[in-house]
This record gives sequence, C-alpha cells and structure tokens, in this order.
Amino acid sequence: MKHRRFLVLALSTFSIYAIALAACAPDNTISSSGSSNQSTSVSGSTSGSSGNGASGGEGGSLFGDGGPGTGGNDGGLNADSACGVVTEKGKAIPLSLYIAFDKSSSMTTGNKWEYAKAGLGAFVTDPNSAGTGVALNFFPVADESTCDQFKYKTPVVPFGDLPANAQPIQDALAAQIPNGVKTPLYPALGGAILACSDQLKQNPGTACAVLLVTDGAPVGPAPLCGGVNPEDPAVIASLAATGLQQFKVLTFVIGLPGIPKNIADQIAIGGGTDSAIIVGNVNVQQEFQNALVKARGKALPCEFEMPDKVAGGEIDTDYVNVQYTPSSGGNSMTIPQNANCAGGSGWYYDNPLMPTKILLCPTTCSTVRTDIGAGIDILLGCATEIAK
Repeated sequence: MKHRRFLVLALSTFSIYAIALAACAPDNTISSSGSSNQSTSVSGSTSGSSGNGASGGEGGSLFGDGGPGTGGNDGGLNADSACGVVTEKGKAIPLSLYIAFDKSSSMTTGNKWEYAKAGLGAFVTDPNSAGTGVALNFFPVADESTCDQFKYKTPVVPFGDLPANAQPIQDALAAQIPNGVKTPLYPALGGAILACSDQLKQNPGTACAVLLVTDGAPVGPAPLCGGVNPEDPAVIASLAATGLQQFKVLTFVIGLPGIPKNIADQIAIGGGTDSAIIVGNVNVQQEFQNALVKARGKALPCEFEMPDKVAGGEIDTDYVNVQYTPSSGGNSMTIPQNANCAGGSGWYYDNPLMPTKILLCPTTCSTVRTDIGAGIDILLGCATEIAK
C-alpha cells in the first residue's frame, strides 16, 4: 500500500500544556473573576489552580491498558520493522519564558546573587536552551511601594530567542545591584502574566510561562493593593491561578535559599505547576541552573504539529504511532492511541476527523515531562496501535 511508508520524526522537546489564547484588551489588568478592567490591579481571593487536559499527577504508566506495542527490541516499533525510512524535521510548539528575578538586598546573603547570576548565565548559553524565547525583568522597581502591575510588565530585556538573546540577558544581570528593600511578589507576578498574555496574542499557537525567582516571603508593596493584602500567599496564589485560567499562562516558582517552601509551593500550585522548584544551600549556582532547566522542560507543551506527510495526505492518520525513549538510554516504548484518554494514558488527535496536532494524555504527559532529556518520536507508516 502506498501509505505504508515509515517515517521517524525526531522531536526532542515536550511538556504539559496546549495553549489556547484568551482574548483581552491591551493593557488590561487581570481579575480572579475572569473579567478585565483598566482601573484595578491584579487581584483575587480564589485559591487552587485550573489546568487543561495536559495536566496530571506525577508518574504513572505511559501505556494505559494497551501495554507497549508489538515489534522492536522491547515491543516498540522501530525502523527495521517497517518498509523504508523517511525523516522529516519535527515542529515542536515554541516556548517563551518571562523570568521575574528578585533583586532585593537579601539576595546578597550567602552570595546568592552571584550564584544565581552565574546559573542564569549558564542556562541562557546552554545549547539545549536554543530556540527558547526568554525575557528578563527585576523586582522591586524603583518605586517599591507601587501596586501598579504595568510598572512590572515591560521587561528590562524583551522576549528574544536564545542564543541570540543570551548576551543582552547577561549584560542586564551585570548592570543590576541587589538593593531592594521589599519583595513585592504580587505586582511583579501580575506584570509578568500580562507580558506573557501579550506574547501569546502576538504569537498564536505558542506557549508562555512565568519563572518567578525569589529567596523570600512576599513583603510589600503596600498594605492593600486593589482591596487585597499583597503579602497574603493565598492572594498571590489566586493571582497565579487567574493567569492560568484566563490567559493559559503557567507560573513556576524557583525558590532560592531563604524562601518558605510552603509559600513557594502554594503560589506554584495556583499557577498550575504542582510545586515550587527549591534550590538548596550546597551548590546554589548548579542547582539554580538545574532548576531553570527543569522549569523549561515542564513548560514545553505536550503537543506536536501534524507531520507534513500526514497533513499533505501522503500518509493516512491511521498509520501514526508515538514512541518514547527515556533519557537513560533504555529501549524505546510505543505509546498507544487513546482517543478519550481513559485512565489518563496514551495520545490523541486534537480533532479526530481533521487532525492538526498530536497531544499526549495527562498521565503520559506528566510521566514524560519529568524525564528531562527524553525523546518523543512520531513514527509514520505502520498501523496505529490502539489502547485496549
């Protein structure tokens, strides 16, 4: 049959969220009710988080009831079991990261500032970060008592793809001095979410996440911001949840030594990222760099564009398989198709009749995203394996 050609589509990045853009007027603020206005700051009292179909608990089976597919060394498909091999470059969903970086004076304790600078510098120059869009901003701003999120919205270094944006980021880090008195997480996070929202509107079909980097509990900017207490972790977590629900923007918290873990976790859970990534005291620079890599891996969406051979009709959608190769170098495993994600494992098409994307089910996505450096391949030409 002419459709039974075999294609290995190499995809090296993956993660948890399919981005759907929410419409919002330029320069609007975020409210927890899902509405927008131009006169109040980001606010809310609702705790918890809301995700989409790509979220899920940690761990779990990749295969559901279907088990690994037949063929290959471990039951997975491989090139030797197919008619021929054609390779097509994969098209992963582009990712942007807005890094909100704490420059309060407590960052000088234990040389955290220098370690964090070096860790971020190593992250942006890492070849594995190439293609990721990164923007950088610092908090607090000069007017430390302001609740105005718009003063935190525009980054010092605008969004730009790495590695081209690495040098501007390193230059900005070198120019900063950690001399802030307050730690205004509330407006800093609000501005970052709004910047990500704009980035998504300007670049449809992409993903954007906030990386909130801090070493302490929220302090300031004022007793009340828009009628809520900006130092209340539940309020900040509600803000993160609003960013996720209204704009589909994830919030990661990278906690440097000194931050209360319960507060960091609360904010991260609100932003849909399960828990904070905490950096220990032993090797701050390396642990911080590792934390950035982990956040990048988790932020990458668990969805892939339809391969050109399938989109063009040359290969039928019933001859598509998804294969997972662990970073440890173990045998590849075939993930079965599971149209309704029963049990949380498998993969599915965004539209069964006219598919344009391949998406991983929640549990499978959660399992794969924790394996930083793992590979996802899309194999074309052999009959699709269906979950039993």
